[in-house]
Amino acid sequence: MADPNTNNPALEPDSDNPDQAGLELAQFGAGCFWGVELAFQRIEGVVKTEVGYSQGHLPDPNYKLVCSGTTNHVEVVRVHFDPNVCPYTNLLDLFWSRHDPTTLNRQV
Repeated sequence: MADPNTNNPALEPDSDNPDQAGLELAQFGAGCFWGVELAFQRIEGVVKTEVGYSQGHLPDPNYKLVCSGTTNHVEVVRVHFDPNVCPYTNLLDLFWSRHDPTTLNRQV
């Protein structure tokens, strides 16, 4: 049987760039992504948010697979933000106000 980690695009570095010059990307894993995404969308200086899965060992996971706990993925929110309007520390403040890693399944 072939090693599933050989030439697996899911394990390659993320080469995405922000859509616009001057923007930066940040990615946060906080259990379920829906509530966290909405909170980030409400911060001045956040231009765009995207939800998905990070880490893990399957190239195109779906919600059911991720919830099975067998893929090692984390639900994440990627935030495109203007650091001149919204310093990264503002994003961290929001994240830690919404996320307690000691809760069951580290959910928000």
